[in-house]
Order: sequence, then structure tokens, then C-alpha cells
Amino acid sequence: MISKVKTTSVDEKDLNNISSWLVKEIKAKKKGTFKPDCGTIEHWFTKDAIKKLSTIRTLINQIPEKFGENKSVRDIHDLILICFSSILRRVSKADNESQKTYVSHTKVKKPAEVNSLFFSQLDLFVDRAIKFSNALNRKAKNKIIHSSSATSLEKKLKGIHIDLVVSSPPYIKAIDYIYNQMVELFWIGDLFQMQTQAQQNEKKIQYIGNKQIPKTEFNKYNPYDTILSIDKLDEKLQEVYKNDKKNGHKHSYVTFKYFVEMEKHLSEMSKCLTSGTHYVMVVGDSSVSNVFIDTAGFLIEIAERNGFRTTNRWGYKIKNRFMRFDRKGRGGIIEFDWVIDFEKK
Repeated sequence: MISKVKTTSVDEKDLNNISSWLVKEIKAKKKGTFKPDCGTIEHWFTKDAIKKLSTIRTLINQIPEKFGENKSVRDIHDLILICFSSILRRVSKADNESQKTYVSHTKVKKPAEVNSLFFSQLDLFVDRAIKFSNALNRKAKNKIIHSSSATSLEKKLKGIHIDLVVSSPPYIKAIDYIYNQMVELFWIGDLFQMQTQAQQNEKKIQYIGNKQIPKTEFNKYNPYDTILSIDKLDEKLQEVYKNDKKNGHKHSYVTFKYFVEMEKHLSEMSKCLTSGTHYVMVVGDSSVSNVFIDTAGFLIEIAERNGFRTTNRWGYKIKNRFMRFDRKGRGGIIEFDWVIDFEKK
């Protein structure tokens, strides 16, 4: 939904009308009826924040009924939902920058006031959306493909002409993305069947790079017998397996599975693209059990044996870290992200 909002033009008149109505209704202190499906919500938010967030989410839910069920309204509804989600961490009691969503009792946080932050953020979103929409070629169309499966893309993309693909796959084992977004999911998780922790855990196991893997899944894995036929990568998997006496078996398998699933993805994308189509990927390297993994380099090798050529690659130093967290020396700090420009042969 974030990707869709950031790449979709909106009608300026409709956006101004809807956002003005929303601000007016919030200022009228309407009572909200939306309640997060979380028994411990007061651990995460103050009573004042819960009351105000409930009002905002209730009013957002009323937008289609109030303004119509057409595409223009749906696009603006999504934009405002993303705007709403963007303030949730800052108005909560949870630490703003930790990987794991938690309330610190040693460094007590003063949450931002809900309405003033939302109004400020809404102004920013409206301004950016209008500028983007005015700059966009209105004939251009975008399609956001969201799929946990690496093998369902051919069916979803069949018959669609594609000019450009952009993706940013997860880091290996580095971030529990769903746990990191728990606070946001309390308030918008119902839109994705992820409003409860049980539902979140169920979804978590589907994404590439996930480390929540039962022992039964990797019990029979051995990196000396099961290889990816990329010599340096196979050696890295064996190094993790051998050197980390406590978690090496699992971590080697998690890394192995990541590259297997990324190869499925790249193979599937190759089937969907015509010759000359570019696929731009942003990806970061990782350290697994203190073993450096050249993720970008290995993905280039995998892509090139699945119908792509590499036309360009550059890196940038990560300066603004939204998630600053101590990984206790196990994973290291990810210093660079790499941008790789593939072209279908």
C-alpha cells in the first residue's frame, strides 16, 4: 500500500476536499468507534492517544461512504491511511528507533500529541501528492505486485506489458519486519488480516529472509551435500555451519533458503519480462554468524544464470538509520545498500 500510494497520482480537488473534511471532523472531537484488537493497548499508547487515534481511524473508514466508491476516492483513502500509519510510532510509548517494538522503562519516552502531528503530516502528504501528480505523465500506469510466493508471479503478470521493475528484497535474517511494525499493525493490521499477534506470526513465516524456522525444517540440511553451485557462496554457507557451534546449522539454512527463494523469484521474473526490460534491485549485504555475505554479488551471479545481464551497480552509504539497534555483535552493522540494474537478455 505504501508503494501504491507513492506511485499513484491523485485528483487535487478531491484530495483537498477530503483532507479538509477530515481535519474539520477531527477538530469537532467526534467520538471514535474503532478499537484495536489488542488487550494490552494501554501498554503501548496513552488513553488520550487511543481516543484520538480511534477518532481518526473511524473517520478515515467513513471516507468511501461520504465521498463515493470511485477510484479517485479509493486512492485518496489509501494515501490518508498511509499518512495515519506514519505517525503511529511517534505517538506511541514505544521506542522510535528500535528494531524490536518495546516500551523502555529506563529511557521513558514522551509521545508526540496525536492531532497536531497528524495535521502536520497530512499537510506534508497532500503537498507531496499534488506535486507528484502534477509532474507525472498521466498516461503512465503502475502496478504493485505483492506476493509472498516466489513462484506465483508468472500467473499474476501474464499478458501485462512491463517497462520497468523495481524491488528491494529483505536483508538476510537481519530484521523481523513484522515485529518492527507491531505498533502500526495494532491500528491498520485489520486491513491485511494482521491485527493480532497470532495472525502476524502466521504471516511472518512467509517472507523471504525470515529466520523464524522450526528445527524440523532444517534438520536434514547439510551445506556440504546441498549446494547452490556458486562456489564462494557454498563456502560461506559451510563456514557459518562449521564456525557457529550454537546456531550455525540454522543460520546456514536460513541463508541457503534466502538464496533459493531469491533464485525462484528471479527465474519467475525472467519469464515475465521481454528482452531489454530493466529490473532495478536495491539490496544490502549481511553478516551471518559473523561471516560476511556478499548478498549483492551472489544475487548478480544468480540473476545472470536466469536470463539477466548486469548493466550497472553502485552503492551508497546508509546515513539515516530509522532502525538503530544493537545486534550484540552477531549481525554487524549494514553499512551500504547496493543498487543493481539488471536487463533481461
